[in-house]
Amino acid sequence: MALMLRGWAGIEKASSHSGRRSVITNVIHKQKKSVKVAQKIAGHVNPSTTLIYEEPPEEQIADALKSI
Repeated sequence: MALMLRGWAGIEKASSHSGRRSVITNVIHKQKKSVKVAQKIAGHVNPSTTLIYEEPPEEQIADALKSI
């Protein structure tokens, strides 16, 4: 996975974990699925493990700050 991300996508610091983080973030934020759905996809027993990988997109953080 890391070799594909580095070679094909040009992502220098890619790893299998960065791909995993990307999938989990996509499921939660872009597809608007629950953490439980992402947990099942990731194969985690505990949902708190899934939340470690979940990163809110920068634009969502900026948007939240505008609303304050």
